[in-house]
Formats: sequence, structure tokens, C-alpha cells
Amino acid sequence: MRAASWVGGLAGAMITAVACVATAPGASASAAGFCDQIGGQWNGQYCHAMVQSKRLGVREINIAIPGELDNPVMGKVIGDYLSTLMNNWRTAAARMVADSWGDANFETFQHGNLRTVVFHENYHADGTALNNAYRTFTFDLASGRQLQLADVVDPAAVPSLGAPFIQAALDQAPPPHDPGSYPFIAARWTPDKVYSGGYNAWALTPTELILYLPDYPVARDAPIDFTPGALLWSMDGGTVQPHIPLSALAPALRPEI
Repeated sequence: MRAASWVGGLAGAMITAVACVATAPGASASAAGFCDQIGGQWNGQYCHAMVQSKRLGVREINIAIPGELDNPVMGKVIGDYLSTLMNNWRTAAARMVADSWGDANFETFQHGNLRTVVFHENYHADGTALNNAYRTFTFDLASGRQLQLADVVDPAAVPSLGAPFIQAALDQAPPPHDPGSYPFIAARWTPDKVYSGGYNAWALTPTELILYLPDYPVARDAPIDFTPGALLWSMDGGTVQPHIPLSALAPALRPEI
């Protein structure tokens, strides 16, 4: 079996975990039964499946199942996501010509009563390219409510209040580049721009807001620059991951945070 990893591909970034509850898969007590329901086999660490297409391409799927599946507040949403992911990857496998894989790992963060589960999807289809994507779910375990970023902080205020931390993450993002060079300029990564993924993927730690930009691979910037010779940059999921101290966001944080 191929080893799953938190390390991204060419345009991905390695994560440094900060104040996380669990950095290695901590399986749900009901993982085996759930895995069977979604068409896999539980191997003690991952819900595993091998799917062969009519053209003999084989896709290996490994999906980690967090303990939050058993949580009465988070379980249904997490289960629906994992079921959809397995179904999507199995459907894609049926069309594959070459061998491929799809891995999903998770990480959890706790901020008071708020818990975030971050899923890192790493998948390969055709050619040499690897694709990375991030799906995040944050719940208030006290109220039983799933939260959006706007429930934590005013998203429109993040680019200005978090500017130095966002720019630092842009400067460090792969591939190596001159700081401040296109497309790694803050104006192209605000929540209304495609490279940001609309700030859809985020996590709240005891001290930081982490953004995963973009959440899913982006084919190109928008609007397209039609200048002759201009490069069109695609962007892998999670290429830029700013860690913004909550102290810097204090003026825009919701009172209960």
C-alpha cells in the first residue's frame, strides 16, 4: 500500500501543525462499519478500496476516518462528506486508463468549545501532476452549530489585519519565486479572488486562524491576462497557508471568540 502523506505536490506546501488535538489519524470507533457502508475495507488505519476500470486502470483509495464521526454534533456532516468523497473517487476510477490513487488524511484543532477538522485530499489522475485539496469543518460543540468563517471573524477585514502574515505565506509558497512577484501578491488572494478559494478552507487554533488557499485546485487567475507572453498560473489546493495570530484579528473577531 502506498503511504499517505500530509506533504503536498509541486505547488503544495508542507504543514506545520500548531496546537492541534491530533496530528495522526485517530480512528472513529465505528470506522469499520462506516467504511463497509461506503464501499471500502477497514485496515485499522484507513478505509481502503481498490477500483479497477474497464480499461484496467487501478485506483487505490485510502481515507482516514476521524473520531468526530461518532460525535453527535459533527458526525452526520463528517459522514456525508466522507461518503461523497469515496463515491466521487470510485466514480472517477471507473473512467481511468492508468493507475491512480486518492488519499485523505485529517487533522483536528480545538479553540474552547470550537473544534475544527481539516481534511487534506491528495489525489493523482493522469500524468505526473498531484492534486491537493482541503475541506474543513468547524463546529461549536456547546451550541451544536456548524460555523462559517463569518461566525468567527469578519472575512472582509482579514486581508488588511492579517496582511503581514498573508504576505509572508505568499513569499514562502512554492515554487521558489521573488517576493511580491505575480501571482504571489496579496491583491490576487483576497476572498473575492479565485486563488483564495473564497476563504472556504480554514481552521481555528487556540492562538491562530489558519487559511488554506485555495481550498481546491484553480486552473487559472480571473480575469485572464491576454497580454502576449503572459503566463497563466494554475494553483494547487493549499499552496498558500497563512497562520494569522488571533491577536492581530482582534478588532474583527466576533465577541464570543
